[in-house]
Amino acid sequence: MMLSQTGENLLREGGVVETAHVFGEALVGVLTRPRDIAAGRPAVILLNAGLVQRSGPFRVYAQLARALASCGFAVLRFDQSGRGDSGNAVGASGGPERKRQETEAAMRLVAELTGIGRFVLAGICSGADDAFRLADGDDRVAGIVLLDGFAYRTAGYKLRRYGPGLLDAGKVMRRVGRLFKRGDGEHALDEDDFRDFPSPEEAVARLQRLAARDARVLMLYTGGAFRYFNHARQARECFGEAMDAPQIGLEYWPDCDHTFYLRKDRLRLNTRFSAWMRTQFPG
Repeated sequence: MMLSQTGENLLREGGVVETAHVFGEALVGVLTRPRDIAAGRPAVILLNAGLVQRSGPFRVYAQLARALASCGFAVLRFDQSGRGDSGNAVGASGGPERKRQETEAAMRLVAELTGIGRFVLAGICSGADDAFRLADGDDRVAGIVLLDGFAYRTAGYKLRRYGPGLLDAGKVMRRVGRLFKRGDGEHALDEDDFRDFPSPEEAVARLQRLAARDARVLMLYTGGAFRYFNHARQARECFGEAMDAPQIGLEYWPDCDHTFYLRKDRLRLNTRFSAWMRTQFPG
């Protein structure tokens, strides 16, 4: 389906242009771009963080898109089907295949509007999971930015999280008491139950394949990922020598919230993401 442009907005800061579009099977997205797009630079596609619409939690995606556009990058943030303003695609296959089809439609839209054929996929939480999966085997994807993406509770993680509490007998007894009250087989759901982590072996293989074709990877974890990630060294505990590849970068912001709730954290993300893009893709 051909795009339908529904509006244009010229932002005062940086000469950034935003246009709203309907594309694919009733998908809605906003393209944020500079007046003059630097040649040779990929476009960024931001994938939904969970069920949050395309503006992102606390509008972090909208602000990030404008920051990147002011640095010369085109950015598309769109709602996957059934989220935000996008309709439910009739007859579309579900799950990962549907997300792949919709992301490919987003890439085609950007290519038609800008002529750009390379992309950086990025997202928070489940959006990071989708970016990591969709980048595998797609040569159009020049890089990925995973914000609180996947990781695994290693022995080091457990020691760092639970070790100090084992020295406090009172905490140990309270924890044991809660386990008995919960009952056998009862499981309290948390946000991690809705994530789509690959197996550790498959994750390492994907990272190695990305590095082998010179795709760039930025893995950024915040303190909000404490349920499964709690130290910068945990990346090596999870992924071993794959982290030695020069294409793969890691950052850990323990003082930052998972949703970038504070304005200073959103500004920090805008600055870091933009600097990473300029360094990795100078154009």
